[in-house]
Amino acid sequence: MSLYRDALLAIAGWRPLERFARSRGLQLGANRFVAGEGLEDGVRVAKALSAEGKYVILDLLGEFVPDAASADAMADGIARAIEGLGAIPGTHVVSIKPTQVGLGIDSQIALKHLRTLAEVAHPLGVRLALDMEDHSRVDATLDLLETLHSEGHTHVSTVLQSYLYRSMDDLERLLARTPVPELRLVKGAYREPADVAFPKKVDVDRNYREMLERLLGGGGLVHVASHDEAILDNARARRDALGIPRDRMTFQMLYGVKPRLQAELVVAGEHVGVYTPFGADWYGYFTRRLAERPANLAFVLRGLVG
Repeated sequence: MSLYRDALLAIAGWRPLERFARSRGLQLGANRFVAGEGLEDGVRVAKALSAEGKYVILDLLGEFVPDAASADAMADGIARAIEGLGAIPGTHVVSIKPTQVGLGIDSQIALKHLRTLAEVAHPLGVRLALDMEDHSRVDATLDLLETLHSEGHTHVSTVLQSYLYRSMDDLERLLARTPVPELRLVKGAYREPADVAFPKKVDVDRNYREMLERLLGGGGLVHVASHDEAILDNARARRDALGIPRDRMTFQMLYGVKPRLQAELVVAGEHVGVYTPFGADWYGYFTRRLAERPANLAFVLRGLVG
């Protein structure tokens, strides 16, 4: 699988292939994993998912903006996404990569935009999630979260990645806050060096279970973000064994990935959130989904040949 992933990502980076894919828009099958290129597409899919009893984590694709003007434009787009999501009944979430709003340029630029977006979101009942990027951004992202919480923006959450050695310590840091921040737990998807991240899946999974156990005892709202059914089964079993109410745990999955399992969890009475990306910058996200499973690539190839 590692060889397949590396080979596909290398091929996907070939400029002629990228130009061909972009010229075909979403016809290659990207619309299985991406709501569309425009905000209207994201809102349309969000309404459909909400009608199925799920909540939505809407994400305007893009990261690592090159300058302050680009950060301004991205923040404006995210604000429109918040307003669009706020019109849909229920409590939904907008996901933000800090580098989208300028973290790679100046942390104060990012803080300014995040503060404004938090103020836009609160009266609309929309929650914000600061996505976690590679290990070099962890400290800055946690600092942003803590600053926003200290200012009263407790509807802002973030993510911890179980493949990083440091994550249990970061979890303890956040659990010490009052109120405890809402947290999403993931395994992690960036290619990290062995001196900062567990290289073996068995260790990543073990750390995930240990962090989840600590989260369940920590008193905050926990989002179990995984498609690994063994992880999901363990999470449900531990929650029930500890007598923790269901409204303190949700399950978050990607749009287009294991939709049948998502539906089964909803029927079972679980709170299910669906990460729903949209935007013109869909190519990189799409290729990462193809790299995860050969079956995803086969789906696209069938679409090409009819």
